[in-house]
Amino acid sequence: MGGLTCIGRDSFLKRLLGLAGMAIAAGGPVAASPSDAAKDAQSDERVADAEASGFMATLRSYTASIGAGVSAAWDSVMPPAEGGLGTIEALIGDAYYYGHGVSRDYTEAARWYRRAAENSNAMAQSTLGDIYYYGRGVPQDFIEAAHWWQLAADRGVAVAQLNLGVMYANGDGVAQDYVKSHFYTNLAAARLPPGQDRDIAAKNRDIVGKLMNPGQIAEAQRLARTWRPKSLQSPQSPQ
Repeated sequence: MGGLTCIGRDSFLKRLLGLAGMAIAAGGPVAASPSDAAKDAQSDERVADAEASGFMATLRSYTASIGAGVSAAWDSVMPPAEGGLGTIEALIGDAYYYGHGVSRDYTEAARWYRRAAENSNAMAQSTLGDIYYYGRGVPQDFIEAAHWWQLAADRGVAVAQLNLGVMYANGDGVAQDYVKSHFYTNLAAARLPPGQDRDIAAKNRDIVGKLMNPGQIAEAQRLARTWRPKSLQSPQSPQ
């Protein structure tokens, strides 16, 4: 269906590196993960992990001057920053995606985001949806995009809710469902801060609403009123 818009990373997510870096810096030194140590025999993993360790200090330096108010601004549109391995892996994915401290590499970014997403980092799940939707570093795959956006949307990531609403409206990667499209875009419009992204969510919701009957709209609004974010989960890719 024409007229609906997904949010790209550059319009909303480019500040995530700074916020997540603040969480890492506040948590003190980062310990090596036993699962990573067990992979030392694999040369490609050793190289990537060595590069990751090398720029963790850069991440802390990069975020040191960011005000504490940034965290409060993000609390309304995403779950609280998750600590632990998933957050570290998401930071490394950000670094490769944007070229912060390393050469930009979408393939490496996708690999690290997947590791973070599989460790239940909601923002990494959302970003992995972006990567599959646009085909950056991986083959374009709307089913994978919808899968990861669904997980992030259920956790409360507003941009994933917006993008998932577009997928349900168009039937891309999921069965077309106007009720679910209206439901998710309505959640996004209610939770995004004022600005272009929220305007896009409201516009998408209204476009879909014109294709629905009163009963469908009432059901979508009921779902939005009763929605609550899901707890942490260990996701698997769609089969």
